[in-house]
Amino acid sequence: MSLLDAATRPAGAATASSRSRNRVKVNGKIFTRLDCVGRGGSARVYRVMAENSTFYALKKVNLEDADEAAVQGFKGEIDLLEKLKGEERVIRLYDYEMNDEKGVLSVLMELGELDMKKVLDIRNKNEQPKFDPTFVRYYWKEMLECIQAIHHHDVVHSDLKPANFVVVKGRLKLIDFGIANAIETDETVNVHRENQIGTPNYMSPESLIDYNAKPDSRGRCILYQLTYGRPPFDHIALMLPRCQAIINFNYAIDYPAVGVGNVPVPAGLIKTMKKCLERDQFKRPTATELLSDNDPFLNPIDFDDSALPITEELLGRIFLSVAAQMKNRTPTEMELSKVWPQGYFDKLRRNLAEGKGM
Repeated sequence: MSLLDAATRPAGAATASSRSRNRVKVNGKIFTRLDCVGRGGSARVYRVMAENSTFYALKKVNLEDADEAAVQGFKGEIDLLEKLKGEERVIRLYDYEMNDEKGVLSVLMELGELDMKKVLDIRNKNEQPKFDPTFVRYYWKEMLECIQAIHHHDVVHSDLKPANFVVVKGRLKLIDFGIANAIETDETVNVHRENQIGTPNYMSPESLIDYNAKPDSRGRCILYQLTYGRPPFDHIALMLPRCQAIINFNYAIDYPAVGVGNVPVPAGLIKTMKKCLERDQFKRPTATELLSDNDPFLNPIDFDDSALPITEELLGRIFLSVAAQMKNRTPTEMELSKVWPQGYFDKLRRNLAEGKGM
């Protein structure tokens, strides 16, 4: 007996409540619909409970107004989830049913606790949200392992964004393989949406220029959002200028020395972000390369506890401070070698300890 069969095995005689409108069936198996946990377009995702109190996610797609291409797309999603069944980094498909008479597709899947978008929203709604390199390092590594896992099955996900990574028992899994068609390109299943209209915050330059381009698959903008609290082009309010900035090789992306809450950003993280946001797709690192021991963010080099991060901006401020001190008199050797450096760095350490940044 399968896990699903055991979960849906009747515990006793049917009651009046079992015939209520909150009861749904998938291939004859009965579930209780509890609440709606997600929606988009013609699809709704519900939290449902089997008769043995096991919880699942049930995706219901209304196909009444869908054309043949859309129907084939949803069938492609089923095929893709079947292909990825057993991959622990992908949400698990348990069952599905196509009701042609009602024009409804039902897909029974593993239930996640919450998605990364909600995780980030919760963190950012704190009274004093702060960039936490340990938090970012953990979830960035989780995302990369998800991406790497589907690459091993020759699958590329074209809609990588926080909402499509879901937490299941502390680990991340990929969801939403909703597609219009699965195109075979260079022996890789290329997951495309029929309609790309929407925020371009997580889209790569090549996907904006050429719809048929191989989509970016590194979660390239999510790392920036984890660090600074927003995607790199989110500050551009209007859609057209935002898209133009994304594809413009001459438009400089800002990498502040401090992240959310004015907390210093490790130099290794800035290096990794710059590589991920390289506009030339052939220069971007793969998920495997980003997970390697050579990555400066996931595998930083340890420094002495007394060391402080240095940036061009900070070094410039030091030079200006020294020049100002030397206007009226020539400093002694002791001041230059010990007194001034000690005083300046003591001030920096106090600022960092108080969360004021450098």
